[in-house]
Amino acid sequence: MDELRRLSANSKPMARVGRIQYINVNPVYYDFGSLQSSFDAEVISMPPADLNRMMAQGRLDISSVSSSAYARNFDDWLILPNMAIACFGKVMSVLLVSRHPFEDLQDKTVTLTRHSAAAADLIQYLFARRNIAPCFVTGTVLHPDDLGPEDAAGLVIGDAALKHPWRERFPYTWDLCEEWNTITGLPFVFAVWVVRRGFAEQQPETVAAILDELLRSKALGLENIPAIAEAAALKLGINVDLSKEYYDCMYYDFREPECKALTAFYAGLYEYGIIARKPEMRFFEDKMPNL
Repeated sequence: MDELRRLSANSKPMARVGRIQYINVNPVYYDFGSLQSSFDAEVISMPPADLNRMMAQGRLDISSVSSSAYARNFDDWLILPNMAIACFGKVMSVLLVSRHPFEDLQDKTVTLTRHSAAAADLIQYLFARRNIAPCFVTGTVLHPDDLGPEDAAGLVIGDAALKHPWRERFPYTWDLCEEWNTITGLPFVFAVWVVRRGFAEQQPETVAAILDELLRSKALGLENIPAIAEAAALKLGINVDLSKEYYDCMYYDFREPECKALTAFYAGLYEYGIIARKPEMRFFEDKMPNL
């Protein structure tokens, strides 16, 4: 486990809270847990795919998860209102890098990172709608050297997309959020925050308190983006201006535009057989358990 942090509030109800391991969530958790609260929390930092799995296994109670993971678990999870990782246009941290033009990747090997479900589903959708069928394999793509001569293209996400000169090593590079926006005119929602339905029914007050704390921390984080960007640049060893540009690409709301965007994404995944059912978006409400 990469990071585990316990927030104590004198033996109050305990919640296991997942946090994405990348710098994209730093504004949300900027001040999370700094105030005396009505809950105890174990904050567990992992890559998105690991958080998805831990939520599905019941090893987390509340977490940010890939929007694709929600599509496959919507019977068991509830979305926390107004919490998401979204972008409109480029995102910079979700890239398809390739040795060949997009149209020439038919039957060629495309390596999908094992660390993100939403990005992997998005790239499969983008290929399917153009009737191109690469040979998808799953692997680790953290550095340009991870893609060997046999790999025609690879999906790169998160901090690794920012740290390395992918465009210098690969003649073709696409920002997948930009591609989605060009096609649909909509933002793309990479992640949402969810709670296990059973936990919400048992401890609605705890869930409401954690949601309030996330929203408070997010609001404060958004007021301190310059400091967050500087700290992230230092951590990754990248230019501060690049870090600031990255944070300018993202936002963290989940309202009507994001709901429409996610509905369109799910419809596309269902149309091309990437998911088995069209999910219903169900939200946590403070007054439980009438769900």
